Amino acid sequence: MKISQKGPADAELNRLVQNDKAVGGTRREGDAKVQKERESSRVDISPQARKLQRIAELARSGDELRAEKVKQLKEQVNSGQYQPDSKEVAQSIARSEVARLLGEK
Repeated sequence: MKISQKGPADAELNRLVQNDKAVGGTRREGDAKVQKERESSRVDISPQARKLQRIAELARSGDELRAEKVKQLKEQVNSGQYQPDSKEVAQSIARSEVARLLGEK
């Protein structure tokens, strides 16, 4: 069966379909615009913030290095192989005392 007669309902349906196509095209254009904005978004980090990041990284790596050194020294002490240089120990004690006395003003 073939219907060839178009009535007012067909005209309204045709108008709604055309309107939906127009809105859909606009929506797709808007989605493309949002996607483009997302792709072009960026964050600028100030030089000060970069320095702080670097300092934090160095502090973390310094902590790891110190922990490794302490571990090695503990192993040497436990095995009886640790032989501190008495001259370096004396100099370190003297430096500490001088710094402490100068700081007590």
